[in-house]
Amino acid sequence: MKKSSAPQNVLIIDSDYDEASGFIKGVQEITQEKWKVALYENNTIYGIGRYIKFFTVALKTILSASEYEGKTVLCWQQFYGIAIAFFCRLFHLKKKYRLVIMTFIYKQKRGLPGKIFYHFVKYAITSQYVDKIILTTQSESLMYKNIFGMDEQRFSFAKCGAIQYEAEQFDDNELKKRNYLFSTGRSNRDYEFLIRTIEKTEYQLVLACDMLNEESHNNIEVRKNTFGKEMLRYMRNAKVVVIALDDDTIAAGQLVLLHAMNMGVPVIITRSHGVTDDYVIDHYNGLIIDKTEESLLTALDQIFNDKVLYSCLCENGKKEFEDNYTYYAMGKNIGDILNSI
Repeated sequence: MKKSSAPQNVLIIDSDYDEASGFIKGVQEITQEKWKVALYENNTIYGIGRYIKFFTVALKTILSASEYEGKTVLCWQQFYGIAIAFFCRLFHLKKKYRLVIMTFIYKQKRGLPGKIFYHFVKYAITSQYVDKIILTTQSESLMYKNIFGMDEQRFSFAKCGAIQYEAEQFDDNELKKRNYLFSTGRSNRDYEFLIRTIEKTEYQLVLACDMLNEESHNNIEVRKNTFGKEMLRYMRNAKVVVIALDDDTIAAGQLVLLHAMNMGVPVIITRSHGVTDDYVIDHYNGLIIDKTEESLLTALDQIFNDKVLYSCLCENGKKEFEDNYTYYAMGKNIGDILNSI
């Protein structure tokens, strides 16, 4: 990252410039300020190495504080912001810039590691160094207020965004002929419910998740190395995408939902306090179900037998994505929040 003579706003992101470009365009349009991007490719690193990267980037940022003095450090991945705030508080540093944490999500963990993690996060986000924490669902602000004992005003809400792809590039007639259900994602998923329900039927289910202990069997295909564009190919050619969430109080599944809408594939999602409140209108751009076998099977029957509903779900999903969920739209929403600080 090149040094500039005058302080600048910076977006710290860990994926790629394709994600950042449309987002930054939206942010700059609303804030009427210039932004630079600090890219640290960390989204393909897992385990302890990933967290070491978060801490080293945080240290690099606080050592370069003069580059952002009076400006905003916007952390796309929450742990960059949490680590920056942690070090600032630990070393009693002078506050020189606004620190904004995006895509915040916290899930309580068990045992001593869980207690340490909780106090680490709380120590960081309750400090004076964090100006705003941006959540991807509205219902989470009250929950985190109670968990961390924070002022609810510290939180803001902005819907997720995703890269917009030309869906047709992923067309595969051989896959499409299989008429399979597709599910993917790691966080807060209830694959046990999904497998238990579908293995007793004639439906074909493809699960793309590298953390599943299950192996392929009968009508269940488990793919543990299907990511990126290969994942989108399987999603695009599925009959329907099913998102079964484990804890209905924790926001998860938004990106899978948005990719499915972009691909023009209908979604069935279990009811949750957040995602289904803020992103899905039942029978318009998705089917919201209770997490019961009967509800899932009823929704699947509608998907396979109601052609009018199916077409509406596909078209409405694509329109919703184009209008509200591109990274450009997300950038404009974040820009409004930044202007309010």
